Amino acid sequence: MESAYIFCLIIGGAFVALSVFAGLDGVDFDQDFDPDFEVVDRPNKKTNTLFNSRPRRRLWLPLFSFKFWTFGSCFFGLTGILLSYSSPTLSPTIVAIISIIVGILCGTIMAWVLHTLKHNQVDSLVRSADLVGLSGTVEIPFDKDSRGKIRVNVKESIVEFIAFTEESREFHQGEIAFIVGVENNRAWVISEDCLAKLSEDKS
Repeated sequence: MESAYIFCLIIGGAFVALSVFAGLDGVDFDQDFDPDFEVVDRPNKKTNTLFNSRPRRRLWLPLFSFKFWTFGSCFFGLTGILLSYSSPTLSPTIVAIISIIVGILCGTIMAWVLHTLKHNQVDSLVRSADLVGLSGTVEIPFDKDSRGKIRVNVKESIVEFIAFTEESREFHQGEIAFIVGVENNRAWVISEDCLAKLSEDKS
């Protein structure tokens, strides 16, 4: 069992060290590891109000975070080694149970803290309410069934957002899109034609 503790400590500790040297939340592995569990609030198509569209709200779970497993395995291994050598009277089963509990707690806490820090970076620059109604330039094309990216000039800064739409059309690179909702660095957008149509219906 000690070999398992050592292995987890080495592997987990290596990734933890990389995170620390990169500014703790600078090394981002979660983009490739986290599945997108999302609670979707669809725009209300029965009304003509421009800003009824609401962004997707992502249901984040620590279990599916790469940081949970790296920090968890690191503290699991560290706890197992310390208990094995400092408390030889404890049975291997007790040591394993304590190590698993410590690993889960530390992994969950660290993953949650880093996730919170990451998604507060955009909010510290500009609030979501400040973005609604602004226009942006499409950087990565997208449509109703895919996501892309837009670039927005706000408060003398260029901010990029993952973009979604409910329109049955494709947004091409360089096209202008208007933001109707933002959450967690993700923007719901509409086209100029849709904006004009909504404005006419409203008037």
